[in-house]
Amino acid sequence: MYDYLIIGAGSAGCCVAHFLHQEGKSVAIVDREGIAGGASGAAGAFLSPLPGKKNLYNSLVNDALNFSIDFYKNLLPNIVEKKGVLRIPNNNFNKDKLAQSYIKYSYYDTQKLKNISKNFMDIDGYFYENAAVIEPTEISKKLIENCDFYKKDIKKLDFKDGIYNIDEIKAKNIILAQGVSTSLVEIPYMKISPIFGLRIDVKTTTKIPFNIHKSISVSTNKQDGTVSIGATHERHDNAILECLTTCDKCPFYVNSEQGQIETLLKQAQELIKLEDLKVVKIYKGARATIKSYFPVIGKVIDYEKSLEKYPSIKNGTKIPPDSLEYFENLYIINALGSRGFVFGPYLAKILTQNILHNTPIPKEISTQKLFYKTARAKAN
Repeated sequence: MYDYLIIGAGSAGCCVAHFLHQEGKSVAIVDREGIAGGASGAAGAFLSPLPGKKNLYNSLVNDALNFSIDFYKNLLPNIVEKKGVLRIPNNNFNKDKLAQSYIKYSYYDTQKLKNISKNFMDIDGYFYENAAVIEPTEISKKLIENCDFYKKDIKKLDFKDGIYNIDEIKAKNIILAQGVSTSLVEIPYMKISPIFGLRIDVKTTTKIPFNIHKSISVSTNKQDGTVSIGATHERHDNAILECLTTCDKCPFYVNSEQGQIETLLKQAQELIKLEDLKVVKIYKGARATIKSYFPVIGKVIDYEKSLEKYPSIKNGTKIPPDSLEYFENLYIINALGSRGFVFGPYLAKILTQNILHNTPIPKEISTQKLFYKTARAKAN
């Protein structure tokens, strides 16, 4: 019998397990692919700030970044490469947007970069000190070293007499951290869109002084001698696709690997010349996002029962969140997108404090916000 069973052993699930265990709770975690067996294990695990004029979303990202870098340095300092990031202007972040950022930066022109390394191409960019890269699988394993792990493919939740009984694992509470996998309960207000990501680990004799980001990311040289090159490639918003396995086994991608790798390496070489280049390993993973890009945490609302109880919600009546109907002892942490290891510790801490101490969850990342929005939109 566990206090909490977490379904999904990626960044989100492992971080929640860690914080619950720190609070003295008995915790088990289950995943069909293994620890960091999906998108989290395939992540580039770049911890980077989000520049621009201050708004709710980039404030959330940058608050999470500050918390998470310090968290990882305390957890496993030897695998945190904190050397900063150089952002190169692109279509999403042009020079004006980068220059108007509320985050402190230093502008590096082409000559300054070539003075740092002759391998830099004719680029210029904006350097941010508070950025790092980590090893995702090692971090995930460290996070749950004091929790029980089961490799299982859970198909349904069985709740009876206040206890969840799942493949002979008993738990008082469930936390869904499933990423792109089909949810074990109906959550019509939370539409997950998988976004395909690709990461290549390479070896090169080029010394890369810091992470570089344009439309792709290139890491500094890591402790194991590799450099990670990663990108988010394809959004599935309009695709009818159910994630039943990892991307490396998915027929949607299995025959398109070589072209993707060549494109990624070409884009990397346009930023910095990588000498004596050798591809060591290739990772694929689908990150979970929703339309608003905000992650989501909190108690899982029973959509149908809540609307049956309060049909006027559809017309805009404001019903207090505590009055809604919820699935019993069921919580969620999801939609971390391409910033899984930035958001993971920060959101897990907030969710843990909410569950155990009733600390409020910020409105913009709450399940309630999505519920109200969806109920009113469907009515119209």
